[in-house]
Amino acid sequence: MRLTVAETIAVRALSQPDHVAIEVLQGGPTLTYGQLLPRIVALADAIRDTVEGPHGRMVGLFLPNAADHVLGYLACQWVGMAAVPVNSRLAEPEIEFQISDSGAKTILAAAPYLDLARKIGARCGAEVIDADAISTPDSVDRPVFGEHGYGERSCVVGYTSGTTGFPKGALYSNDHYLTAQMRWGWEFGLTADHVMLVPGPLFHLSYAGLSMGALMIGARVRIMQTFEPSLALDELSETCTFAFLVPSMTTMIAEEWKRRGKPPVDAFRFMISSGAPGPLSMTVEAMEMFHNARIAEAYGWTEGGWVTFEVKEEKSLLAHSVGWPTAGNEVQVFREDGTPAPVGEPGEVGVKSVTHFSGYLGRPDATAKAWKNGYVMSGDVGIWQPDGRLCIVDRKKDMIISGGENVYTAEVERILVEHPGVLEAAVVGIPDAKWGEMVTAMVVPREGAGLTPEAVIGYCRDNLAHYKAPRRVEIATELPRNPMGKVQKFRIVEALSGE
Repeated sequence: MRLTVAETIAVRALSQPDHVAIEVLQGGPTLTYGQLLPRIVALADAIRDTVEGPHGRMVGLFLPNAADHVLGYLACQWVGMAAVPVNSRLAEPEIEFQISDSGAKTILAAAPYLDLARKIGARCGAEVIDADAISTPDSVDRPVFGEHGYGERSCVVGYTSGTTGFPKGALYSNDHYLTAQMRWGWEFGLTADHVMLVPGPLFHLSYAGLSMGALMIGARVRIMQTFEPSLALDELSETCTFAFLVPSMTTMIAEEWKRRGKPPVDAFRFMISSGAPGPLSMTVEAMEMFHNARIAEAYGWTEGGWVTFEVKEEKSLLAHSVGWPTAGNEVQVFREDGTPAPVGEPGEVGVKSVTHFSGYLGRPDATAKAWKNGYVMSGDVGIWQPDGRLCIVDRKKDMIISGGENVYTAEVERILVEHPGVLEAAVVGIPDAKWGEMVTAMVVPREGAGLTPEAVIGYCRDNLAHYKAPRRVEIATELPRNPMGKVQKFRIVEALSGE
């Protein structure tokens, strides 16, 4: 394609310079669209001399949740380089792995991460540029658009969460990003009159991508530097109309809403839930809390992107449903032998898409394994429904085989969180001499619930086949999660297997 996302936003900046583009909450600045283009050019000029590494010219983005984090992606696109967003919540060795594995020779950093970036940069041979020290001109000359031919070049390297083994860098082209964000805008109804709340980390590609998509269409973007349920509730009540909330965020906002006596949340008009399975009770509560909003579920994975979508309706709510395939995606469910599974039969979900990833950085064997019969595979177990919706019942690797029976953890978790005393729950299989794997639950109780393992097990046996019910329940104050709120089940298995 002729234009990149950055150029599309630059066109918007030239056409509506006085409109508010980005507001950084919790004491941050406000930028108009007219201020975006000079800042993008200033950041691009600062990284322009980045030398080529083993995988091309790449720039690590080690930045706080603020305007420069979004604009750093765009600056890389402006000069035909790939951004490597750094998960600032990782430990130092994990961050160093991302920089060294990508071969990034420049790190664009800012406080409070600047000192750590310099330590890692010194070990990895990467120059560190302080974004806060880059001055921004009042104006820039009008660019010449669409002349660089950057479409097929990689613009982002998104590292997988690394829940098993080392994380892999997933490559995305400029054409991918432009097409994906146009499709998101179409599917999600993102228009210029929306005010988007960004409550999550911009190193995550969904929050970064939605922010760029909003700027492409001329919407306002309000970035939370850190997630605070009380502030998020205020924003959705008074100002913000559009937000992507992972289920753990929705749960925390709902707890704050109930503490306030369930006041009306009037501004919010469109909610995307994704990133982790949410129970039906959460969806019903969200419908009550966000009474003016459409509550939607989007399903996808790093390599495939968002591939299904559903706006929830109370009369047709279905546990585990993630909706119908989105425009530009052909979704399939495969049996173990590689043949398509019929309606009602579980199998692994795959997608043929116009916008999936380009492969793993420097890992041709892993790239080849990501595809099967031309489909990018998810590792998720899905079941087609008669009405065409897809239900996701488990991660393929999370399915438990106990006493010769298949137990889908999502099904057990759905029952657990329906218990009035359970706030959150995760189910894993623990190696067991008798059962092969023992169905085991870790639950977080609601405040003052007085929850006991015996009561939880009894409740599950009243609502599930006994072989599906947990044989062991551990009470915890919180579940281990990654930065996007996904429960890290491998950490639960490690903790409980060692006892």
